[in-house]
Amino acid sequence: MKVKKEGQGKLFNNPLLEVFTKTNPVLHVGTYGGAAIVIASFNQLPTISALYLFPAGIICWTLFEYMLHRFVFHMRESKLQYTIHGVHHEYPKDRERLMMPPLPGSILVCLFYGLWYLFLGNYTPLFMCGFLAGYLGYTFVHHIIHAWKPLPGLKFLWTHHLKHHNPAFEDKAYGVSTPLWDYLFGTMPSAKNNK
Repeated sequence: MKVKKEGQGKLFNNPLLEVFTKTNPVLHVGTYGGAAIVIASFNQLPTISALYLFPAGIICWTLFEYMLHRFVFHMRESKLQYTIHGVHHEYPKDRERLMMPPLPGSILVCLFYGLWYLFLGNYTPLFMCGFLAGYLGYTFVHHIIHAWKPLPGLKFLWTHHLKHHNPAFEDKAYGVSTPLWDYLFGTMPSAKNNK
């Protein structure tokens, strides 16, 4: 697939469906930050529990992000793969498709809350708030990587992710918010090939 520096891919012929495939940073933060606030209101545990549940949610997000990017977003090329991630590789500068749109994202938040509740019960609200904070951190990093020049202190993440957009490394550098899982699972581009 040829990378296009400008423009935007079309995912659906129906203009209404097409609208639901796009978002912007303000709507994005409002949707997922708002969801985290609502979910926090369900908490029945002492607030001190956040000291371990919130960071656990963030760490879990980073592992989930890596696994999702590696095994779902880069599954065999198909219309589904193009719709959920291939369009991003074809149009990496498309600012309206750098983050999960609110409608499908809200459905996923509800599904994840239910899934975590099956395993964590009353620990879920604080854990899920961490999970969503991890997600918002990921989208912040992903957005600045594609839409801005590198920020001081985050240049290593910018460099790491842009390797993934190099056709030679599409099967490497899956982590966006952290390269930790790339190191642990052997998908870090070798220093020899990084030059």
